[in-house]
Amino acid sequence: MQRTHNAARPALSRLRSLSLLLAAAVSGTALAAEPQTTFNIAVPNTFGPKNYNPYGAHVAPTNSGIYESLFYVNGLNGKVTNVLGTKYAWSNGNKTLTVNTRPGVKWSDGKAFSAADVAFTMNYLKANPAIDGGALWKNGIESVKATNASTVVITFSKVNVPLLTSIAQTLIVPEHLWASVKDPATFTNESPVGTGPFLAETYSTQAIRVLKNPNYWMKGRPYVDAVAWFSLSGNEPALLKMLKGETDYGYIAIPDPNKDYTAKGADFSYWWPVNSVNALYLNTTKAPFNDVGFRRAVAQAIDTKEVADKAYAGVVPPADPSGIIPGQLKVWKPAAANALGAKFDVAAADAALTAAGYKKDAGGMRLGKDGAALPSFKILVGAGWTDYITIAQVVGENLKKVGIATSIDQQQWSGYSGGLQTGVYDMGVSWGWGSGPTPYNLYWQSFAPEFSAAVGKTAASNLSRFSDPTLSAAIDAFSATSDAKAQKAAMSTMVVQVLKNQPWVPLTARTSFNVYNTAKLTGFPTAENPYNDGSNSDLVGGRLMLINVKPK
Repeated sequence: MQRTHNAARPALSRLRSLSLLLAAAVSGTALAAEPQTTFNIAVPNTFGPKNYNPYGAHVAPTNSGIYESLFYVNGLNGKVTNVLGTKYAWSNGNKTLTVNTRPGVKWSDGKAFSAADVAFTMNYLKANPAIDGGALWKNGIESVKATNASTVVITFSKVNVPLLTSIAQTLIVPEHLWASVKDPATFTNESPVGTGPFLAETYSTQAIRVLKNPNYWMKGRPYVDAVAWFSLSGNEPALLKMLKGETDYGYIAIPDPNKDYTAKGADFSYWWPVNSVNALYLNTTKAPFNDVGFRRAVAQAIDTKEVADKAYAGVVPPADPSGIIPGQLKVWKPAAANALGAKFDVAAADAALTAAGYKKDAGGMRLGKDGAALPSFKILVGAGWTDYITIAQVVGENLKKVGIATSIDQQQWSGYSGGLQTGVYDMGVSWGWGSGPTPYNLYWQSFAPEFSAAVGKTAASNLSRFSDPTLSAAIDAFSATSDAKAQKAAMSTMVVQVLKNQPWVPLTARTSFNVYNTAKLTGFPTAENPYNDGSNSDLVGGRLMLINVKPK
């Protein structure tokens, strides 16, 4: 998303109220009457072009406020919440999944929603594999049919029970409009029609607003009349917006949330549940990162405790080398992994690099195997993301001690995500893709070949572009059984293969970064009421926050 400037509009910091910003966002068009209650959200990113395509580079409300999925699966506890689906059942040895859809739902243009829309959506992904981000059709789905107005039957060529999460959270689009969209990868969908709780209203690169859907199927919801997202240039200005009471929620990584936020007043709180991992991704298509000896030495040279302490003031723990989150380690981490995980040791890392063929020059900097000086490697992070910038700084300082030079490459969202997904980076800090009640989704989405792509093409989530036949076989074996013993054996192989090959370096636990100002609104997800897994306001799980938040 490119940040834009317009001298004709007042700067964000000079606006006297949030309503003025929204008014400025409508070029030459008068706004309807101002909504009585608005849920205001601070976003530490710049907004991209107007795009409400759930399969493209969409803007914030698309996946949480406008379009809906069949179900929502809570990544913290596996709890399933019904959305457009009301029930599902496996049969035929787990090769048939039958889903009942919700009656009485209308699209926002007044047309009736039915199971036919679900079948269309699933088959549309098959016809357009570039937008099949869940890799549904590559992982066992054989056919999807609506057998009546409220029943969808999904058949599989092979058992793949964990695929339920991806099916459940696929966003459903209306057949009567999308059947004529020939290139969904580039379609900007500027007038979106969904079943969700809100309707698109105002858009600019500074602010986006949606209004309550008066015909939403869930009676009495949402409780607020509007939701507005405001673009800030990074975590610090977003935090300031929260402290001023101009926004009610932000997904903001605060260096020390206790000192810098909750200590400022009774209305300031946060909920940061651990649901994933922050990792240093290594581009295995590039030398020397295509050398496992080099990758393992890099992992050994990084002090993950220092990374976590400096990036999150001790609030977030360092990651386990396996990448498995703390709540799942006891069940899923095999004993064999303990001897394989990288242990911080500068001297050992230094010796390992030399043994792998990367000698030092007279100045102590590393040479390639050909004797030429290694370049300074860029560490890609999001612009203004203070936690990731700090992580990159610590990683760079650690690697300098073993003769590897680095620099920090801050990019706005499009450059950051594009660099990682097209494989044109050296190293990059990002989150683990895939979460759930077991580590399966993390390993599947992070390392399965179906989520990779040739350099220059967009990889859905295998950012390191690493694949291994033993690892892929273990991923398939896990998905093909519901037997706990067999799943543990498959997971053990997955963990061991990733640790041996080190395509990434898990650095810190990945928490959600929910920051609340409760002066005006209540009903946010918390540790006491984790109705979602801490999902950001632009994700499928964020919909639950949008419909549960209410005025005090």
